[in-house]
Amino acid sequence: MGSQDQPVTISIIGTGTGDGGGVAPTPNGTIAEMPGEQTNLLVNVVPPVIAIAVRFVNQWLTAFAGFIGVDVIQPDLFSLDLRGMALLALSAAAIGLIKNLITVFGRLEGKYPLSTGSI
Repeated sequence: MGSQDQPVTISIIGTGTGDGGGVAPTPNGTIAEMPGEQTNLLVNVVPPVIAIAVRFVNQWLTAFAGFIGVDVIQPDLFSLDLRGMALLALSAAAIGLIKNLITVFGRLEGKYPLSTGSI
């Protein structure tokens, strides 16, 4: 092993089966042995649904915190209560959700090329 006994865990989006093409055809739990004294890597494959859900919640919280921050600095700008800010943050997270779906499904297309019609 490398210079440390414990490998560093890296997370990637994929199915975890290791078959097919795509960006992450690596099975979950694979240890990538690094040369020399470098620390080995432990691959943690996150299912696409979980990755999308985590990104959605992260974007909603970021937008909601931003609206609260703006309301603290300049209260008359939005004239919204917390519920209104939460709904406004939901629309921002929905736009991010669409972007993330495009990204993840674009990568999954490489794993399942015949099901999408591309070769």
